[in-house]
Amino acid sequence: MIILNQLQKRFSPSFAKIARKGSERPTKYIYLLIFIFVALFMQAYIHNYNIVYMTLFFTFGFAMSSYPFGRNNIRALELELFSFDRVFAHEKSLYALRLHSSKQELYDITCIAAQDRVHVDNIKEGEARLITLSHTYDKRGEQVLESVECVSGFPLPHQTFYKVFDINRAFVVYPEPKGKSLDAFMVHNRMLYGEREDFDGIRNFESGDRLSEIYWPSLAKGDTLMSKQFLYSDESRELVFEFEQCGSDDETRLSQLTLWVLECEKRDLNFTVVIAGRRLEREKMETDEILSFLGRF
Repeated sequence: MIILNQLQKRFSPSFAKIARKGSERPTKYIYLLIFIFVALFMQAYIHNYNIVYMTLFFTFGFAMSSYPFGRNNIRALELELFSFDRVFAHEKSLYALRLHSSKQELYDITCIAAQDRVHVDNIKEGEARLITLSHTYDKRGEQVLESVECVSGFPLPHQTFYKVFDINRAFVVYPEPKGKSLDAFMVHNRMLYGEREDFDGIRNFESGDRLSEIYWPSLAKGDTLMSKQFLYSDESRELVFEFEQCGSDDETRLSQLTLWVLECEKRDLNFTVVIAGRRLEREKMETDEILSFLGRF
């Protein structure tokens, strides 16, 4: 009874939470192992067979010997943030983690974040493995990248070993890029930016595009519906986006501005965003600075 209480205390979830940075926890197979121990002990006690005693001690020793191997396997793991994509509300974004070990070869590592899990069979000593995880946020604004838990079932399945890495990467979730295209804005303001000239490429189709703007060969190839993109006779004139004129409410305006900022970056156009008495000019600010301001607004 004392042994069972000690096992329950050792493998309880509360113990796992206390040992946050690296410890072990049982799997469902621990109950099978306990059943085998009890059955062997009863057989040895009733029949007093030496072979049963030997089997009991061998099974117990074999099960317990996995502990130092599994513990050293997960403790040797190191993790760091390798790359990080822009994050927009309601859109899946990716980030890459670098897994490595300078001490020994590692086996059976699974990295678990809020939405993803990625399994790596082994990581050789001195080499690195890159894995990609994703995350999605419903609201714009400041966020901190969540912790990543790395779990290993090596070498035996009755317990898993884990290590939690707090990345602590602060970032800003940008508004969802959504609204009318930049071409639609320039057509609406053709007095400033001139008339359309040459066909300059294609973009994703958006509601409100005219039939004459649809790039029909995209359908013939089986691709998604695309629209034509044009040059304008006075594209050298700086684009000015007024916050109050971009939509009916703040979130709609921020989404619209974000879309236009990204399209201007892609086409290498200068622009100014006028918002809350400030002028956010591309010539004086990086694109991510402007997007961060919109995300925090």
